[in-house]
Amino acid sequence: MRILVVEDEQKVGNALREGLEGERYDVTVERTGEGAFFRLTTEAFDLILLDLMLPGRDGRSEEHTSELQSRLH
Repeated sequence: MRILVVEDEQKVGNALREGLEGERYDVTVERTGEGAFFRLTTEAFDLILLDLMLPGRDGRSEEHTSELQSRLH
């Protein structure tokens, strides 16, 4: 299973990656909403873990959430 973690705090993102990789998931971490949207146009993911309070493009907007959901594998 491929998981995209979208988290601007480096320590939190790294902790999530380490824990999930320890369970044998394929994990990619993006620090910005813009980076996550770019990744989703070029790669397929099964799950997105999205920080709701990112600077700039975040996970609170219904429009952004719907667009993310439409790009899941």
